[in-house]
Amino acid sequence: MRRPWVDQQVARGRFDALDCALFLPCIWTACSLGFSISIMGSAFLIIPVLCIFYALLRLTVPPRLLAVYVALCTVAGVLSHYRLFPAPWQQVFLDEAIARQLVPVFSFFAISWASKAYFRRRLQLKDVFAGELIIVFLSFVVAPIMLRSQVHYQEDSTNLTVFATYGTFIYNIVIGLFFVTGRLFYARGWSGLVAGAAVLVVAATTHFAQFWLATAAAFATRLGAPARFTALAVAALLVFAYAHEITRIPQEMAENPNKGIRVAFVADAFSSLRDTYGLGIGYGKESVRWTYRFPGVPTFSFMPNPRMISSQRLLEVLSRAVHNSFVQAMLRTGVLGAVLLLLAVFAAFPRRNLSKPIRSHRSCSRSFFSRASSTPLWRALSSLLASVLCTDTCFRCARAPRSPLRAPL
Repeated sequence: MRRPWVDQQVARGRFDALDCALFLPCIWTACSLGFSISIMGSAFLIIPVLCIFYALLRLTVPPRLLAVYVALCTVAGVLSHYRLFPAPWQQVFLDEAIARQLVPVFSFFAISWASKAYFRRRLQLKDVFAGELIIVFLSFVVAPIMLRSQVHYQEDSTNLTVFATYGTFIYNIVIGLFFVTGRLFYARGWSGLVAGAAVLVVAATTHFAQFWLATAAAFATRLGAPARFTALAVAALLVFAYAHEITRIPQEMAENPNKGIRVAFVADAFSSLRDTYGLGIGYGKESVRWTYRFPGVPTFSFMPNPRMISSQRLLEVLSRAVHNSFVQAMLRTGVLGAVLLLLAVFAAFPRRNLSKPIRSHRSCSRSFFSRASSTPLWRALSSLLASVLCTDTCFRCARAPRSPLRAPL
C-alpha cells in the first residue's frame, strides 16, 4: 500500500554505511533487549560513543537545549565532588557514584544528537519511517520474549507481566508506538485500521492506567480534537493525579505496592527540593530511601543495608533512580534542571503552520514521552530513546514546508 508520507520517487529504506554501522544498531539493540538491556553491562557505554561518532561524521550541530542541560549537570557533578550540595534525608555519599550517575545524562545527549543527525537525513529523503517493520517487530515481539525471565509485577504471573509491560512506556515500547501511531495518523485504509487495532489491543491487555489515558488522547486527536490541547490536558491530568496520590501514600501502598512506592519516590523528591531551597541534592547520593515506613503498612526495605553490602553493590544501588524523568532531573539539579528538561520536551510541540496529521502525531508522541520513565544506569535508554523519536528531531520538522509527503518530524 502506498504510504502518504513517502515520496515515491525516493527509494524506500535507503540507509548508508554510517546508518547501518553506527546509529541503527544502537536502536535495534535497545528495541530487542527492552528491560533485559542489563545483560550488556558496561558494554552499554558503546551506544553513546557510537552515537557521538555518528553525529560528528554527519556534521550536525548538537541540540542546544540539551547541551545546556548537560552543562548544568556537569557543573552539578563537579560541585558534588566537593560536597557543596545539601542532603536532606540522604544517608550515603560515594564519590565514585558521581560519574556513574552522570552516564545516563551524557547518553541522553549523545543519542539525541545522533537522532537529530539521522532524522535530518531521513527528512531530506522524505522517508522517516524507513525500516519501521524491523523496529516494530523487535520492540513488540523480541523484547517481550527477552522479558519473560527478567521482570514480574505484583500479583502477576509471568505471562501477565509480559502483556502488562506493553503499557509501561519503557523505551522499546515508546519507539514502537512512535511508528505504530505514525500509521494511525498518516496511513489510509487497512494499514491505519491495523495500527489503531494494535493500540487498542495493548490498552485491553495492560493494567496501567497511564496507557489507557494515552490511548484515549491518541484516538481523540485522531477523531479531530485539537492536538496541542489534548497533549496539554494529558500532562495536566497526570500532574493532578500525582498531587492527589501523594496525599494518600499509605492507602496506595496497601492497595497497590508497585504504584504506591513510585508515588513515594515523587513525594520524597519534592521534599528534597523544598529542603534544598530548589537547588537539588547533586550527584553521588541515593535518589530513593533505603527503607520506607508508612502508617498501617509493614516496613518496606527497598534497598539493602548499605553497611552490609560491597562497594561495587553500593555503587549499583546508588544508581537507582526515581521512576520519572522530570522528577529525577528536579531531584538532582533542582528547579533549573527540571525547567531546562521541560523546555526541551515542550519544544517538541509542532508549530501551527504544519499539516494536521503532523501536529497530531507529534502531540501524541509528546503524550507518550510524558510517561516515559527514567530508570537506573542500565535502563537509561528509557528516556533517551523516547526523546530520540519524540523530542529533539522535531526542530527540523518545524522548519519544513507544509506537505502531506513530509515526514512528521
